Amino acid sequence: MKRRHTILAYLFLSVLIISSFDYSVATSRKDLLEEFCISNQTESGGFKDFNNGTSDTISEFTSYANLFILNEIDSTLEKIDKSKAGFWGIDRLNDFTSITGTEKSIPDAYYALEILVYLNATANETATLNDAITKMNGFYNETSNGYNGENSPISTLSDTYYAIEFLHKANSLSYSDNSSDIANFIIDCWDSEKNAFAGSHGGDANPIDSYFAIQCLIRLDQLNIFNKTEELSDYIENFYCDDPVFEAHNGGYSHTPNSPSSSSLMMTYYCVSLQNTLNSSKLHNETTLNWLLSRQSPYDFGFNDYSTISSLEISSAKLSYYAIRSILIFEEDAFGDRNSDLMNEELWNLSTSGWLIAAIVVGSLGLAALAGYGIYRYKNRI
Repeated sequence: MKRRHTILAYLFLSVLIISSFDYSVATSRKDLLEEFCISNQTESGGFKDFNNGTSDTISEFTSYANLFILNEIDSTLEKIDKSKAGFWGIDRLNDFTSITGTEKSIPDAYYALEILVYLNATANETATLNDAITKMNGFYNETSNGYNGENSPISTLSDTYYAIEFLHKANSLSYSDNSSDIANFIIDCWDSEKNAFAGSHGGDANPIDSYFAIQCLIRLDQLNIFNKTEELSDYIENFYCDDPVFEAHNGGYSHTPNSPSSSSLMMTYYCVSLQNTLNSSKLHNETTLNWLLSRQSPYDFGFNDYSTISSLEISSAKLSYYAIRSILIFEEDAFGDRNSDLMNEELWNLSTSGWLIAAIVVGSLGLAALAGYGIYRYKNRI
């Protein structure tokens, strides 16, 4: 009789275990990704790059990256502290305009402004924004016809791109003033040997600066002066990882040409965006999209690059941003409300799957109970 009570106790314990667990079994990709980004916000209002990151990982770009993703998921941004995020963004823009404050680069200023735009916080910051516009215009180099920051004597495509985007976002970009001169600066950065753009005159050609160049020409309404579309598209294709042997990389793009075992979410975004803008026939839609989705981590639900060093790959907000920007090129309604929309696909969420854990525990206890009961019957028969 005592053994029978023990078995009943096992079953009662199993019921308690089941009731104590979360009943969710699967969660959509976008809800898991939202959870990752929300967890990145700190008390300062800014956002970290990693869930377990320190304050050192907070920057204008990491904060913008998290906000971009959260805005795609829910434009109301109700699940974050918008007030703190807004004040944090204002402080960063003030840093850019301040003479004695922390020095901020042209890209930092652009991302700070993007943060304020997402949070509808620019209307009450007219003075700060006007100061930032004045300072940004001061970075225009009348000799090179490009832009360069305070500590850079050389105009670069990256600074030129971010300055133009900043002025456009601030509704202060004049498309008649200097647009032809800036376009000529950009075209002069073309490397005729590699058939791509370098970051500055005489620099090394690469996909990222080629992206900056094309986007600048589009923003200035000067793309018609560029006539090397096919050559640039062929150059970008060299960075595609197309060897199925390297399954973790196949479909992405690499930092170096003809390197099928070193895919990068950042490079994939720049290359995919370029090929899409150039209307290239060389986009590998299905393969690249499948690869992008495979990079969503089952550990913390953000996106990361494949690592040979550790089997536990920590997700990055920056890499998640590049992944989502790429996905949206292939599926612009990826974050829609329909069940068929890409980011509504349900994933098995082991961290909150109480039923799965409960089933394992109950199964183990059940087997133990049956074994005990079998032994009890066997002994009593003898």
